[in-house]
Amino acid sequence: MSRTIGQYIRRDTSIPLKDIANKITQKGVSLHFSTISRHLTNIGYKKSLPKATPMLTQKHKENRVKWTEKHLNFNWKKVLFTDETAFQLFRNTIQHWHKNIRPVRRIPKDRTKIFAWAGFCMKGTTSLICFQAIMTGDFYVEILQ
Repeated sequence: MSRTIGQYIRRDTSIPLKDIANKITQKGVSLHFSTISRHLTNIGYKKSLPKATPMLTQKHKENRVKWTEKHLNFNWKKVLFTDETAFQLFRNTIQHWHKNIRPVRRIPKDRTKIFAWAGFCMKGTTSLICFQAIMTGDFYVEILQ
């Protein structure tokens, strides 16, 4: 049974213990989820929130400095800088099972988010656009018009 529990954890590190207990019960063995929790703890598993990672690495920062130095005397009069960002509406509270090294946070794609888009240039700024859809080429053209 230990191997079966381990396989479920390896396939999905955030699987609820009650789901594992239900799957094992369907195979004819009755186990309570607290028994599974004790077993996983005894064999070295822990459950915690993944570690947050920095948005920019040191290499990213160095590359940005090099780019700005290279373009210091560029004619920026016909350039529009735009960017979009996503705001996750709810805190990520999904814990993951792991051994030894705590996992790095993977940002789920299906979380409820609000996106914000804006731009600026030498002549001023664009409007701030907030939306919930995925930014597509057609949507981007629509915003620019």
